[in-house]
Amino acid sequence: MNDKALAELFYDAARISHQRETRRDHSLIYGSGQSRCLLTVSGLGPVSQRRLAAILGIRSASLSELLGKMEARGWVARTPHPEDGRTYLVALTEEGKAEAMRRRAADNGATGKLLEVLTAQQREQFAEILTVIKEHYQELDKQNL
Repeated sequence: MNDKALAELFYDAARISHQRETRRDHSLIYGSGQSRCLLTVSGLGPVSQRRLAAILGIRSASLSELLGKMEARGWVARTPHPEDGRTYLVALTEEGKAEAMRRRAADNGATGKLLEVLTAQQREQFAEILTVIKEHYQELDKQNL
């Protein structure tokens, strides 16, 4: 399987998991963009607004609107980037961290179903692979702030 097909398979599995999650917990349907953003920032830590838009695959203007709603809820804070005055860093507030944890907990039911087909050894391998990918992207993010 080539890299593109493997990545598409991974994204398909993630999409199906997300669909199951939102069918199970209807409170997550409203503001699903906010859920994606919360969970993404939770995983990355402070991230530039430009990079976050690229990760989420949305336009800068759409992200600004989304972040405005999240700021109004007290979930995120935007601060000027210390090295690039043209951009902002987005970080979760304490309320945002709590909301991300709530949403992650709600996701555990769907995720449990997704991963229950894996053996213990497969889970370990999957965790190792995802850790390598996550660390790689975190390093890329540090270089592209």
